[in-house]
Amino acid sequence: MKIILVVEDDHGYARVVVNWLVKNGLRACYVLSVTSAKEFISRTEVGLVLSDYHLQDGNGMELLEWMKAEGYQMPFLIMTGYGNIQDAVEAVKKGAIDYLSKPVQTEKIRELISGLLREQERLTQDDWVYYRGKSPLAVKLQEYIRLVAPVDTLAVLIRGASGTGKEYVARQIHVLSGRSDASFIAVDCGVLPKELAASELFGHVKGAFTGATENKTGMFAAANHGTLFLDEVGNLNSEVQRTLLRALQEKRYRPVGGREEIQTDIRLVAATNEDLEKAIAEGRFREDLFHRLNEFPLHVPLLAECIEDIIPLAEFMLDVANRELGRSVKGFDREVQKRLKSYSWPGNIRELRMVVRRATLLAKDDWITIGEIDIPDKGRQPGEYSLNDERMERATILKALEATGNDRKAAARLLGISRSTLYLKLRKYRLD
Repeated sequence: MKIILVVEDDHGYARVVVNWLVKNGLRACYVLSVTSAKEFISRTEVGLVLSDYHLQDGNGMELLEWMKAEGYQMPFLIMTGYGNIQDAVEAVKKGAIDYLSKPVQTEKIRELISGLLREQERLTQDDWVYYRGKSPLAVKLQEYIRLVAPVDTLAVLIRGASGTGKEYVARQIHVLSGRSDASFIAVDCGVLPKELAASELFGHVKGAFTGATENKTGMFAAANHGTLFLDEVGNLNSEVQRTLLRALQEKRYRPVGGREEIQTDIRLVAATNEDLEKAIAEGRFREDLFHRLNEFPLHVPLLAECIEDIIPLAEFMLDVANRELGRSVKGFDREVQKRLKSYSWPGNIRELRMVVRRATLLAKDDWITIGEIDIPDKGRQPGEYSLNDERMERATILKALEATGNDRKAAARLLGISRSTLYLKLRKYRLD
């Protein structure tokens, strides 16, 4: 169970509330200011915030607004004393779940808090979770996400290697946008049958083609007023690309076999691990659609580029695996942590999750040991992606392209060369 954070500048009362929560089987701790609350939430998985309205360095509303701006979705409850009810009511109007009159140590409030925590736990398991990285590249990505999310007139193209977490980025954009109360619809274009892609996206009318025995609502309709996420968008065929471009430009589309156009109001976020510029040059992707999708590009870094995040991310995944698998493993021993940090992670976050889940299930003790970690011992050698041996240069470039899912910008960074230098070498070895 996640921690309840009590924010109360009366040190004595804060301790009383925390002790009462702990005696009722809940995890809780307290801080005395808005500043301390922000620091605590940034580094700890908090399940619920219980905050006084008036604090020594501000008020509960400032904390609530900060949480909303940063994308934190945990329940927020306001505590208030007699005479401050109007402030508390205003807080509820702005997003607090409820206001609680002091003293809060009542059976009714305990049941309310327990219920909110159970609901939060259910959402964590059934919906989605993500870890906010602290490495420079991850922090920069978060800054861009917070910048673009509220501007839903801009289409976003998320680029990155397979397994880097592009869908989580898309979900963050949705959560931080003005459309967060509407649907988030994710479509994997890589698995859409080419002959049915238009029907899946835009729907069809009965009799439009063999097998169309009834009307079908497409993904565009399902995402109306919300966010439509098209993963691996480079896999769409030319006909669907043309229809998609028109739907984005005109904000209307026609179902397959239909006569009437349907108005649409969606925020489109697309993602790819393919080199779309190369696909354009080869005639496989429309250049006008690319520019329409690429209004605000985001690059998701490789896990190997975010070494500072590997252990915190693994611990985050361990918490999730413990819940899902019914285990209570505490963490990773020092040898395991060293191995995790030295490995190159060609499968990125997806591979790390698989490794952690397997180790959680195999763990015989409180701590995961080296025998339970299924990754090669060689790790990330200093020269693994070095181009200092011309005889091995072609093989090294191919290895980097494979590790990055053919993302040439990321491959260039992994190889330690500029993108233009990489393109020259690709032509040299006929890999373009």
